[in-house]
Amino acid sequence: MSLVPAHEGRTDLDVLYELLCCDPDIVVCVNRVSNACLHNSWELEESGLALKPSIRERLNRHYDLFLRDCIRMMFLCGFVVFYIRCVQKLPLPFCPAIGTFSWHTRISEKSAGPNAHYDINVTKGHVKHKDIHIMPYYSPIVSLHIKTPMQAILSQYMALQEMHQTIRASNKWNQEKHVVVTETMDVKDQTTSGLQLLDDVRRYTLSGEHSMMRDNVLRLKNRYNKDLRNTNEAKLEWINDQFGGGQTQGIATHVLPPNMGVVELSNVAYGNEYETLKEHYRDSVYTFFGVQNQSTVQAANKSTAEFISSEQHQNTQNISRFLEQVLQSVYSISFDVPLENVRVTISGMPRASINSTNDIKRLADAELLAPTDKKKARKLMDTL
Repeated sequence: MSLVPAHEGRTDLDVLYELLCCDPDIVVCVNRVSNACLHNSWELEESGLALKPSIRERLNRHYDLFLRDCIRMMFLCGFVVFYIRCVQKLPLPFCPAIGTFSWHTRISEKSAGPNAHYDINVTKGHVKHKDIHIMPYYSPIVSLHIKTPMQAILSQYMALQEMHQTIRASNKWNQEKHVVVTETMDVKDQTTSGLQLLDDVRRYTLSGEHSMMRDNVLRLKNRYNKDLRNTNEAKLEWINDQFGGGQTQGIATHVLPPNMGVVELSNVAYGNEYETLKEHYRDSVYTFFGVQNQSTVQAANKSTAEFISSEQHQNTQNISRFLEQVLQSVYSISFDVPLENVRVTISGMPRASINSTNDIKRLADAELLAPTDKKKARKLMDTL
C-alpha cells in the first residue's frame, strides 16, 4: 500500500485522489472492472447504420480511453462529467482531469424532476461551466459528511495511515535507549538531620563540597600528584584512566546519590492491529468494486475462480449499460444527432472464458462444445 501521511496542508480530497491513483489494490480493482466491461470493442449505429470505417478508426482509440476515465470517475464522484472539444475538426469527449474540479450536491429549485442534482466547480483549466455535461451513476445524497461513494474506504485508509505512522514512530523510539532516573525516599524517617544529611551527600556527590568541610582536611591525589576534591572525582579519574586510554572523548560517566537509581525503559511494542486493519481494508476494497481478491483464493480453486461469478457478471453488465448511455449522449451531443437515433452496444467479458486447456476440458465434459467449437478450440491452442 501507498502510505503517505495525511498531515496538515492535505485535504480529504487530496487523500482520495492519492487513494484512487496510487493504492495498488484500488488500481487493480479499477483495471479489472475496466477490462471486464471493455473486453470487446464498442459498437455504435446511427439511424440503424454502422459508422464509416474512417470515422470509427479515429473515434475508436479515443473512446476507449474516455470510457476508462468514466469508470474511474463514476467510482470517485458517483457521476460522470465530460465536455466536447474539436480535435482536427472532429468533436471528441474529454473528462476533466482529477484534481481540476470540485463537486457538491445542490437542491433543485424546480418543481419537476429530481429534488437534488450534482454540480461541479472547475477550479483549473479553461473549461466553461456551460460546456459541462453530468450523468449520475449513483443518486445524489445531501450530506455534510458523504462526499464520495468511496467514503468508507477513505476513512479506513486514513486510519491505516495513522496507525502506520504510529508504528514508524515506535520503531524510531526503539532504535535508541531511554532511561529514567528514580529517587527513593524513606517516609518513615524524615527527620531534619536525615534530610540535611541527604542534602549534604547530594552536594558532596555533585560539587565535592559539604557544610563540614575545612581547608585543613587531607586531600586525595592522583598518580600525577594532582589534588582530587572528593572520592567521586577519584572514581571518575580512575575510570577515565582505565577505560579511556588517556582520552576522555566519547566516555560519559555519571555518579548519582545513593538514593537514586537508573531504570532502562523497555521497547514500545504493538500488537497485530495493523495487520487486522489492513486485511479489513483490503476486503472492503474488493467488496466495493465487486472483484474477487485473488490472493485469498486457494491454489486448488484458482482455475475455478477464473470463471466470473454471477454477482460480478451482473455488476459488469450494469456498468456496461451505463457506459452505453454515456457514449450515446456523447455521440448525440458531438454530432448533433437525436438521442433516439443513436444505438450503442458494449459487450463485457463473458462469465466463462477459456484461459487454459482445463477450461476446454470442463466445457467438453459439460457437452457445451459443438463440432465447430472444437475446431475453433484447436486453433485457439496455438495461441495459449
